Amino acid sequence: MKNLILVNQSNKQERSDFVEICRRISELSDDVVPYIVDTKQGEWELAGRVSENPTMTVSYLPVRRFDVPRGPVFEGCELPKSQQYQRLRGDGIRVPDWQVIEPDDLFDPEQWGPYVVVKPELGRCGREIKVKRTERVRYQPMDSFSEEHTASRGPMLVQRFVYTGPWASSYRVVTLFGKALMCWYCEMDHDLPPLNSRFGFAEQGGINIVSNKRSSTYGLSFEADVIALAEAAHNSFPDQPLLGHDVARDHETGELYILECNPRGDTWLFSSYTGVEIQKAHQIDFYTQLDGLTEAARVLIQRTRDYAR
Repeated sequence: MKNLILVNQSNKQERSDFVEICRRISELSDDVVPYIVDTKQGEWELAGRVSENPTMTVSYLPVRRFDVPRGPVFEGCELPKSQQYQRLRGDGIRVPDWQVIEPDDLFDPEQWGPYVVVKPELGRCGREIKVKRTERVRYQPMDSFSEEHTASRGPMLVQRFVYTGPWASSYRVVTLFGKALMCWYCEMDHDLPPLNSRFGFAEQGGINIVSNKRSSTYGLSFEADVIALAEAAHNSFPDQPLLGHDVARDHETGELYILECNPRGDTWLFSSYTGVEIQKAHQIDFYTQLDGLTEAARVLIQRTRDYAR
């Protein structure tokens, strides 16, 4: 017998999801025994018994206080965007050209285009992502930003702009050890001004390029090439259990790009606050889309068989 420990963080997902995954693991397997613990749990009365057999622990987010009894631990962790891009490109996954902005850097519009995206290395939720004229991009030291600004924790990046259409759009694919569990498509609110050409920022004015806003329109996506790209991208992060891949499709070429993978693990959109709100507002159901909890159970069974020690 082999043990699987799932570490729950109650403010990021509902424990009931893990209960259901464990139930399905028990239905699908007679050699994997699942357990659920809390990430802040100290003493665990079952630790001694569990430690008698090969064990694997999975935590979507970084483990806090829980003391793992034995075996490997797969947990989410912060990973700067530039490191994500290096891994992905090294494995042949298409990402937009990027560069960390260093002192004395100048950027050539002939190389990058007339406008580029400037974003923080450690940003979240689309904060502080802006479009700038390429020739105006300059280095700013971290201590020049306020403590609230995400750039106070890491450098800024310049990235080639991907034009996704008049209203910015993107996909989010949640994968567990490389298997897609859900996929959405979101598009910016059409009451906002459109960007009618790739670099028409000067003519339009006031354009926001972050698609996943509260006012955006969300729907389930079954586009096979989007899902396949996200599943392939997960291979660049073999020790990260849960990833939320942001994918963009170029409006003119149709090419797909990974914008980031959110490796910290707070992307369990089935029952996170953000995921629940989106499902209610747009009358969609992530649970039934790809039968995500059953797929999670299958992936975890195989992973436990392969890695429990």
